[in-house]
Order: sequence, then C-alpha cells, then structure tokens
Amino acid sequence: MKRIIKLLVLILAMFAMMTACSKNAKVTSEETKAVSNDTAPVLSNKLFKVNVPAKFDGLYYTNVRDEVIEFYDKECKDEGYEAYLFGIYLIEKPDEWAGGPNEKIGEITINGKLYDAILCYPTESQFGFDRDMPQKYKTLYDARYEIAAGVSSNNGETISMGAGTKGVDLYKNEINKHLTALKEKWDASKLEDENMSTMYMVAVGENEDAFNKFGYLYKDLDFDGIEELIIGEIADGDWKGIVYDIYTMVDRKPAHVVSGWDRNRYFILDSGLVANEYSGGAGQSGVSVYTVYPNSDKLFYQYGYKYDEYENKDNPWFISYDVKEDNKHWENVSEERVKEMQENINKRMDFSYTPFSTLN
Repeated sequence: MKRIIKLLVLILAMFAMMTACSKNAKVTSEETKAVSNDTAPVLSNKLFKVNVPAKFDGLYYTNVRDEVIEFYDKECKDEGYEAYLFGIYLIEKPDEWAGGPNEKIGEITINGKLYDAILCYPTESQFGFDRDMPQKYKTLYDARYEIAAGVSSNNGETISMGAGTKGVDLYKNEINKHLTALKEKWDASKLEDENMSTMYMVAVGENEDAFNKFGYLYKDLDFDGIEELIIGEIADGDWKGIVYDIYTMVDRKPAHVVSGWDRNRYFILDSGLVANEYSGGAGQSGVSVYTVYPNSDKLFYQYGYKYDEYENKDNPWFISYDVKEDNKHWENVSEERVKEMQENINKRMDFSYTPFSTLN
C-alpha cells in the first residue's frame, strides 16, 4: 500500500506541475437559456467559438475566457460542488499543454497558424466522493467530443477532429522504413544508425518470412490523445507482446523513444506503463517501469526492482522509486517484497500486432 501511495502522489504531482488548465476561476456566465428550433447557443472568446448542440441547453454553466471555454454541470454546481466537466483550449505550441489531464482531440488552422485542440479534465471528483456520477453530469461528460466538434475560429475556420492524433496518419515514414529494413535485410550496423532494434536482423536470419515475424500497433500510452507507434515480434509465451521500438510525437513530429533486444526487453503493461526487463548475467537482472513522457522522446522512471549478487550476495533483492535515473537509491529488501511488486509488473497489456505482411 505504501508503494501504491507513493506512485499516486508522484502522478498527481506531475499533473499539478504540467497541467495547462486552471479551474479556480469564478464562473461568470449565466445559465444558458432555451433556444428555438435547432439554433444552438454560441460561446465565443477572442480566438474561437463553440456552437453547442441545442439538446444540451439548460444543463450547464460556462466560463469563457480569452484562451479557454470551460463547461460545468449546472445541477452539481447548484448543489455546491465544483462541477467542472472539461475545458476546451486551442494552443499553438504542443509543449505548452503536454502533460497533465490534457487530451488532444484535433487541430485547427487560424490565420495560417496551426493550433492543437485540447480537452482539459479535472483530476479529482467534481460531484462528491460519496456517490456515483450523476446522470446529467455523465451525459455532458460523454458528449465532450460532440460539443468540441462545434469549435471554429471567429473567421470561420473549422476544427478537424482527430487530426494529429492517429498513428496511421502520423508514422507513415517510420512504417515504410521498417518495411524497407525487412525487405533489404539491413545489418546490425545499419539498424543502429537508423535508431532501430538489431533484433530485426536476428529474425531475418532465423526466419525468411520476416514480414509475418514482426508487426506494429498504434496505442496512446501517455493518455494525451496522441497514439504512439509500437513495433515488436509476433510471439507466444513469455515473449508475447515483446516490444523492439517505440515512437512518439514531439512538437508534432515523429520521434524515436527506445529500442530493445533479447537481454534488454520491453513490454507494455495493462496500465499503459512500459516495463524494461534487463539482464547482466546470472548474477544481475531486473525490471524498470516507465511512463512515456508527453511531447518527449524520453521515458520517465516510476519504479523497479533488481537482483544483484555483485552488490549483496547474501540478500541480492533491491527496489527503487527514485526518479533519478542515473543515480538511483536502491533499497535492500526481502524477496517477498519484490514478489509483491512483480505481481503488478506481470500484468501485461493483452494485444496483438498487425503483421507487416498486411502492408507489404
């Protein structure tokens, strides 16, 4: 329990530091009024406006500021709760919103400038911790994408929902590079020069059908709304789901995150965390768990354990929650404590790669 609390505190601290949202501003707008026919209320600030579907009229309050339009559940607000649902932002630079409870949902170009359309969420209950989500609150929350689809600039430019978020659109060059590597049977030197795992060379040497040996997957690992590209071997048993390369988006451009091989293997956990299993021989091995850091090609260390006879032959088990990757503090613990940590690490995400043969 102590370890779980530490992890939750760390995650909440990241949210507090990185969030682009501010939900403390006073709600100044009045309750939306009924409208006739199918004409919807229009909320507008200096940069954009939201044409809200009329069917939601009377269910929400809004707070309209220069950079954001925020939505609050009317019923919960009237009962005295915070009642924050979500905020809609248009932000020009990805590093200004990356991290925290923010999700990219599309893009819009205004006066020649490209903006990310962002939904910002609350990080704690907005309707009380002692009850289930109220139905009206849930109705509005579930409709967030429908409401955000009504975003347009004050000059008439409209939002492109999903733009800049789908892996199939973002990583075409990276996919083509892997197809070329398999077709031309790149050697280890060429693969390393291209920041790719050398395991592709090993597989080609052992199996002529390399295009069915490897595959790809698009998955949002850091929950920022933008899918990562995961490439690995199509395998069974302990190697099922093994990852050899991960790519992400940094400032709207593809970036390589990490490569793995047989003694330095990566897997995706069911929580979206990335586990690195490594071995330095019979006397040293371990697992480190990371998050994919939003808008960055770096992994962010969360926790891990190691077996290290060179450091303590009589009691070789260690754990660490130290985020200082290059200078970790390792706590010497019992094997039982490590096994408790292993239970979470062993919960791998259940997915299947799409073979490269489907593209070749």
